[in-house]
Amino acid sequence: MTKASSLLIAGAAALLPLAAATAQTPEPTQPTPSESQGKGASFESLDTDGDGRISKTEAEANANVKAQFSSYDINGDGYIERAEVSQANSQQQSEPPKK
Repeated sequence: MTKASSLLIAGAAALLPLAAATAQTPEPTQPTPSESQGKGASFESLDTDGDGRISKTEAEANANVKAQFSSYDINGDGYIERAEVSQANSQQQSEPPKK
């Protein structure tokens, strides 16, 4: 084996752990109301009682979600559910940009 081949094989072997780590990186999830506005809270972190929905009381932990609560509570039942977040976000993305 030539010296160049040995270096090429050694370089490839050195990069294998990096390739494996990149392959295991999870895909990002759908943003929650606050994440889509850059505030960083997740649906799960706001749903403190774990019932799968965010109440007005739970929303108060994030000023942005609290301010936009009624726009995310599409069915008006006093809770934000994950399906409502998806629906509201898809409506926001389909609206033309405001000038």
